[in-house]
Amino acid sequence: MSIQAPVFDKADPKVASAAVPFALPRSEEWAEQTDFFGNSAMMMAGSGMFMKNPLIVWISAVISVASFVTAEPLRRKADASSPLAGLGMAAAGILGTTLPKMMLAPETAAQVKV
Repeated sequence: MSIQAPVFDKADPKVASAAVPFALPRSEEWAEQTDFFGNSAMMMAGSGMFMKNPLIVWISAVISVASFVTAEPLRRKADASSPLAGLGMAAAGILGTTLPKMMLAPETAAQVKV
């Protein structure tokens, strides 16, 4: 009794007619979603820096953290921005609105005119 190894077909496996493009399943779990919170957080942070309003910037920081925590990278569109960009924009907004206030010299009682 002898054992022989199986002989596979040595034809080219890369047949052009058998190639199909990659596509995700068409189900609700794999549907692409837009990231409304991430986009609005970035816009709020930019507008808060433009208007020098720290309240808008802090709200955008909270929204961008929520967007980062609930991010689903497999369901995000290919051209969507990263949640880290929203966090970075919010951090830049916080620094941009609070650092100028911290750099001001404190007023003494002699400088204040009543």
